[in-house]
Amino acid sequence: MFSKAIYSTQFTGEIPDRLFTNITANAVLDSTFLTTMRCLLHKRLPQNESVKLHLTNANYFTLAEPQTGIYKITIVTGEVENFRFMRAYTRLDDLQIFYARKAKATFFRKENNTVIFMDRLELKHFHALQMMLPKYIPSLFAEFSLTDSEMALLKSLGNKSAVEYEKIIAEFAKDLDIRAEIIRAKLNGFETAFERKRLNEISDEIRSCEENYENQLTSLRILAAKIREKQYTLSGLKCAVQERFGDSELMEYFMCNKNLTIVNVNGTAITFVSHGYADVYDIDAFEAFVGNHNGYLYSGLNTQITKPQMEKLYRAIFGTNLLKLRICAAYTADVQTGLKAMQYYNFPPESETYLPNPHIQEYGCIGTYAARFQEYMRKRDYVGGIDQAVVSGRNLNFYDSAAIAVLSRTLSHSTATCIEDSEGNLFTPMGAIKNLEGGELCQDQS
Repeated sequence: MFSKAIYSTQFTGEIPDRLFTNITANAVLDSTFLTTMRCLLHKRLPQNESVKLHLTNANYFTLAEPQTGIYKITIVTGEVENFRFMRAYTRLDDLQIFYARKAKATFFRKENNTVIFMDRLELKHFHALQMMLPKYIPSLFAEFSLTDSEMALLKSLGNKSAVEYEKIIAEFAKDLDIRAEIIRAKLNGFETAFERKRLNEISDEIRSCEENYENQLTSLRILAAKIREKQYTLSGLKCAVQERFGDSELMEYFMCNKNLTIVNVNGTAITFVSHGYADVYDIDAFEAFVGNHNGYLYSGLNTQITKPQMEKLYRAIFGTNLLKLRICAAYTADVQTGLKAMQYYNFPPESETYLPNPHIQEYGCIGTYAARFQEYMRKRDYVGGIDQAVVSGRNLNFYDSAAIAVLSRTLSHSTATCIEDSEGNLFTPMGAIKNLEGGELCQDQS
């Protein structure tokens, strides 16, 4: 009767619990009793029948009638005044005599139910009680007697050391090949887990966008673009789940996303340019600063543009979304070293109608998106990682005075047709201001 508590064996835990759903225990002192039951009973117990071990206190014990196909072993601890309420049960005096020198215990059985009363239950008693498991449910051992290894298992419970018990348990697990069952259970569906997870995520996003589409008139074009982009990705994911050959998901992503331009691929690194709209920003921050004509939103302003005119342009872009600011950024995404912004980048001709994102172009700053990229890379979610760069390229932080001052200067001086109206027409910033005012610019600087 070893005093060592064994809290985990090859026959207990999440996977074994799924394998042996019909052999269970609750409120036990350690994992040995459940392990012993599963070793001896998994071949003897029909799949449609069950064995349950239950520990309880005398104050909470209620006597239940036996049920067909359910074998119950109940251990009750605490003082019991008398056993008259057990008169329908047969008293097992041979077991009481066997354990007399080890513990004060009284045993009863009726059909499939065995009840054991003990004044106290220590770990050594708990181990010793397992030695007579066949006596508690004799009908399961009537047809097939104990094998030598099963006898050795029961005898080992009387040892002072648990070494032999654990060794025998390991042999039982090896014969049953629990390891293979654990591997099957843990790896089932692993190869497509990422694709299925992403498929569900993208599907949820599409449904969310579609539900809000009609109500979000001011952001109609943004939502429509998101849906199209996500559908491209979703198509690639469905193909990856159903047909694991052909173009990779990353290839499909770049081919479907017309706003991405690959500049160079070198080993594990991809240099690319992201094009989009400056539509990721804090509207409250914008509103807090746009009215301050002495603030950094009006720093380095083109002398041909007045501050009220610039405010009108800002509000048309970031307040009412009447206009959109086309913005671009360049990155190097390396699977090994992470995501890096390309500072002072010389953009290709296809970027001529876009304004470089000042956070990235001037300061090489991508904030928390670098960490998010690394998290996606650890999961081998290359599309999710590149998507972080795409989102960072659309982001403007109106709390960043240095970067927004650059935005004010470059936007007001830019001659690129980087402003887009709701019809898809492109204007220079100055042309957009003229269009908003419906006439020529005033040359006076306020």
